[in-house]
Amino acid sequence: MPTKENPAPARPTPRELGLTVGRLPTGPLNAITDIRGVRVGHVTRIEEDVEVPGTVERGTVRTGVTAVLPAAGDVYNNRPAAGGFVLNGVGDMTGLNQVLEWGWLETPVMLTNTMSVGTVHAGTVDYLAKRYPGLGRSSDVVLPVVGETDDSFLNDVRVPALKRADAGRAIRAARSGPVAQGSVGAGTGMMTLDFAGGIGTSSRRVTLGRDEYRLGVLVLSNFGKMRNLTVDGAVVGRDLDRRFPREGRREASYGSIIVVLATDAPLLPAQLSRVAKRAALGLGRAGSHAASTSGEIIVGFSTRNRSPRHQVGKRKYLLQHFIADDFINELYEAAIEATEESVLNAIACSVGMDGRDGHGAPALPVEQLFELLRRGRPLPR
Repeated sequence: MPTKENPAPARPTPRELGLTVGRLPTGPLNAITDIRGVRVGHVTRIEEDVEVPGTVERGTVRTGVTAVLPAAGDVYNNRPAAGGFVLNGVGDMTGLNQVLEWGWLETPVMLTNTMSVGTVHAGTVDYLAKRYPGLGRSSDVVLPVVGETDDSFLNDVRVPALKRADAGRAIRAARSGPVAQGSVGAGTGMMTLDFAGGIGTSSRRVTLGRDEYRLGVLVLSNFGKMRNLTVDGAVVGRDLDRRFPREGRREASYGSIIVVLATDAPLLPAQLSRVAKRAALGLGRAGSHAASTSGEIIVGFSTRNRSPRHQVGKRKYLLQHFIADDFINELYEAAIEATEESVLNAIACSVGMDGRDGHGAPALPVEQLFELLRRGRPLPR
């Protein structure tokens, strides 16, 4: 199991073992950071025997924060085009209303557990206020984008483990390059389809004429039942469900998944919302039916189109270059494939996680997964 000193031991993704999901090629890293300027940072909290405020009990901490920085440069003053989609609203993403109304994203996208949204929101404001001393005085106030899912099966949410400073730590830790996946950052205490793992990422390359674009996805995944796990069309969860004991599983569907979608394709906000809807189809491919108590919330942005907060020379008109709708279909397909593979990576990269009160979530048995897939098609041995 992970420890505080080694929260996310390396475990290969299924693609690294020879499994291909979908038909489109991936970016070099097969991660959201394949989009130039996008960076990801994690803060992971794994602690034992922690005081539970107001009680004589001791708690177990399995939680964290993940920050997605959407573009290079000053995002607050030079905002990327953005959109989103809510498939099922039993969850929350602060700031999404403004994103949908304006069509621009002006803060990092922060991810955490349900009970820590306020803390991470306040910590993000702290970070931004230090960077932009004029916030709320000479410039607008800011509404950080913070998405959540519920880690209370493994994490004792009565313990206020995350502090405001952890939001800034996650932002400052954000880097380009490979992204740690599985039980790390905001995904530390999350479960997907009864297996451990919350953070997953994937990317796709799309060629439109002479131009190549990239689309990447990062998920904070915490939904579903093992019996529904589907990998590239094969419902392998039916067999795995019979091989694992039912005792000790999370019976209630605490649910939810946050999808962060990034692309360097020049798109308008309305187009980004349409692409975000297709990410929901990727969730269905992985085994989600958007359960009643679950929240499926998607936010998407383009690094190519930006809107300056303070118009230079007070220009009345801005010109935006964007892809015609007749040529957008491959980006839809890319969103579906990258979302599906991100969910798979979220669980495949975790080594499993124990938690509060004897609860635990097993690691995905990758060898058994490949065995089931081989029944229907040839795979590497």
